[in-house]
Amino acid sequence: MLDMIFLEHFGITDAGKVRQNNEDSLLLGEGRDPTLFAVADGIGGFEAGEVASSIAIEVLKGMGPDESFDSAIQEANRRILAAAREDERRQGMGTTVVAMRFSGSQEQPEAEIAHVGDSRAYLLRDGNLRPLTEDHSLVAELVKSGDLTRDEAAEHPQKNLITRALGAEEEVEVDISTLPVGAGDTILLCSDGLSDMVSEEEIQRILTESSDDLEKAGRRLVSAALEAGGTDNVTVVVASVREQEEAPADPPRRAEDTTEFGPIVPAADHGGRSSNRKVSTATRDPQKARRARSEARRRRRKRARRVGQALAALVRGLAALVVVAALLSPIYIWGNSRYYLSFQNGEIIVHQGLPYTVGGVKLNKVSERTGLKKSQVKGPYRNQIQKHRLYTKDEVTKILRDLRRS
Repeated sequence: MLDMIFLEHFGITDAGKVRQNNEDSLLLGEGRDPTLFAVADGIGGFEAGEVASSIAIEVLKGMGPDESFDSAIQEANRRILAAAREDERRQGMGTTVVAMRFSGSQEQPEAEIAHVGDSRAYLLRDGNLRPLTEDHSLVAELVKSGDLTRDEAAEHPQKNLITRALGAEEEVEVDISTLPVGAGDTILLCSDGLSDMVSEEEIQRILTESSDDLEKAGRRLVSAALEAGGTDNVTVVVASVREQEEAPADPPRRAEDTTEFGPIVPAADHGGRSSNRKVSTATRDPQKARRARSEARRRRRKRARRVGQALAALVRGLAALVVVAALLSPIYIWGNSRYYLSFQNGEIIVHQGLPYTVGGVKLNKVSERTGLKKSQVKGPYRNQIQKHRLYTKDEVTKILRDLRRS
């Protein structure tokens, strides 16, 4: 009898308690590569963000086992930009993406992770949770420069200001990494609707306690985000590497012709779909795949050196507000469509834009004086208003309607 490696996975998405529509999209192995999973978090307001995240997922669905993440995500970026140019209602739309696929062999299985933005990937191994990605965000840059601690970044009111996204520029830089995996490892992909609302300690606890039931783990994570306020769409994908004894196939496959992980044993996903596909990639050409990954790594290293040198000089030489100004270009794709609330003389005021003043220039304007009093605000909204949390116009309208009803 042989110990066989196989995959089990579950995915779920929820609009949350504040937003009327769900701009998140996810992929659960339905594409050309059945070992490929992804989460995309749309940006750009009602409908537009949903379009951008859907485009990213559709491109990844068509990605073959021999194709590089970099090429696929660059193609998604081009399609999002083209769709935005064709319809003015979609101007400024974009999306984050975090994706993983499994490769290697039964003896040395690997997971390849790609991401852009602040959607995250985590690895749970032996009960310990560690991040596999680093946010492309304003506060992450400030943590690198020493202007913020990691704990301060987690509570920063503008922690969702991302510095990299699909749809922001003509070419997007993709972070890609590969790590060995083994039986018992669980990889979590999630949008910031989870990571902003639930601490890493709590995520670790839930995944550890529900490690034998991925559907239960996924639903518990979403429930925890909703119980914490559910102020954003929340999407979760969990995939675990399992081990079981299985008799060898007759005739046996040659190791060089396949990366056999055994069957995917799926729980029902967000749409209630179920299947029993084989994670066998007999058509994968190892040499071609290695060449593609090597070329992608070479391009990433070249871009990373240029970006790293420029960013290091920028962060060392400028104060935090100037860093904000320097990073406004990629943020601008959605900054003008954002709103926040404030208390002025005891009244709730609606502002359009970002809660900053750079070089004496305000990046916001008063959109509405609501007539609502600070004393009328209770519960989680008071804290969100004081921290100037950013919303879409539809979200602000819903919040004001709820406050007036109460």
